[in-house]
Amino acid sequence: MDCHFNQWNVSPDKQTKALMVIFHGFLAHGNYPTVRYAAEFLAEPGYAVVSVDFPGHGKSPGDRGLIESAEILVQDGKAMVEFAKGLYKDYSPPKLFLVGSSMGGAIALSVAQIMPKDSIAGVVLLAPMLQLNVSSIERFALWGMSCVVPTMSLIPSSATDSIKQYRDETKRKECDDDPLTVSGAKLKTASALACVDIALNIQEQFAKIETPYLIMVADEDVVVKNAGSEALFAKSPDTTDKTKKHYPALHGLLCEPSPLFDTIKKDMLDWIQQRA
Repeated sequence: MDCHFNQWNVSPDKQTKALMVIFHGFLAHGNYPTVRYAAEFLAEPGYAVVSVDFPGHGKSPGDRGLIESAEILVQDGKAMVEFAKGLYKDYSPPKLFLVGSSMGGAIALSVAQIMPKDSIAGVVLLAPMLQLNVSSIERFALWGMSCVVPTMSLIPSSATDSIKQYRDETKRKECDDDPLTVSGAKLKTASALACVDIALNIQEQFAKIETPYLIMVADEDVVVKNAGSEALFAKSPDTTDKTKKHYPALHGLLCEPSPLFDTIKKDMLDWIQQRA
């Protein structure tokens, strides 16, 4: 796979508790602070962690910030999972978990739906992008623009302002100063349409989702609509192993200060441990 990847906790004795594949959010990358925070505290108790930069993001090749379509995004996500599994093919067969924040949450849930049944032990969704504040008319306009000028830059929404996403000032500065983040000025029409479409597509699958999942909702989120998370929890079958947690947090859950950060971290680790 011609994409940059990151690994944490590569055990020399070919043993690992479970394999975690983390999907980054829109315009971020696989070593973005919020991804790295999760990777580090997941690796500490003995989980193997892999994250990959999507094409056009981080250190991966491609037009900066360009996502060609929702379908390609999901297929890239599946390829990343297969790649991560290949890295550990000689290890004691570990259970597989997918973790994703924001856009990465929509990717994780979508990938789980196209993987073989029971191949994924669980999906962790941090403030997932399951619904956006985009009307059908706006979506149609985006579609038209992406057909004609797919790489045209859009004016970013005020919701992308870091002060509205990351409450901890130190972590916010780390995100702002990250050299590999695709700047808001590079928000392209095709990429925006892909984000809208992946959310709409996974909404159609809510009633069929049987993979165990933990959904972590940021109650003060202004980036995504939490109605998407509520709909997932309500529509997924009652037989599904599903857990929903709410936090008085902004969109970047892992950029909250302690003690809230510690609560979020513990909830995630406890849920995974019970299923690993």
